[in-house]
Amino acid sequence: MRPQLQDDPILRESRRVTLVRRLISHGVRTEMIGRLTGLTRNRLATVRRRLLVADEMRLRGPVRSGLEVFRASPLGRMEGAALLSLGFATGLFDTGHSQETFDPLEQVERLCDTYEAYREVFPGSPAELEDFLLLYRAITVSRSLLPDTCRTCRCLILVAPFETRRECWHCDYHR
Repeated sequence: MRPQLQDDPILRESRRVTLVRRLISHGVRTEMIGRLTGLTRNRLATVRRRLLVADEMRLRGPVRSGLEVFRASPLGRMEGAALLSLGFATGLFDTGHSQETFDPLEQVERLCDTYEAYREVFPGSPAELEDFLLLYRAITVSRSLLPDTCRTCRCLILVAPFETRRECWHCDYHR
């Protein structure tokens, strides 16, 4: 996006509201939406009211904290690796070219784009957008999950540091 458009407060607010609509449609909790967009709880309530989002449709409770969707099984590790690959394809992950290639709203937009592409490839996956946000943080910030290759067939999988199980879903299934 051009720098002069990023600085326009009206366009930035419009982008925020559009992003909030996308996040709500994916079932992201209010606390996480606020962190990602910078909008207050009151402003988010106003946006939800204008979008006619019923209170019964919203997820309640704290934001998820575990990555079990991507760590518990070989299939989950494979799907996490597929998400990681899509993230590289959409330009979500910095490949070392520059520290600040886009603003935070653009980063969240790319997270949504990547997740939506993932749901097209894996429509039956149990992973939600919140799980992907945690995966993104685990890979980029805490480094609690790392991309690696399967011991047998060399396909991309996600593993925890120092983990000994390094097999993809296919190799584990045929073992």
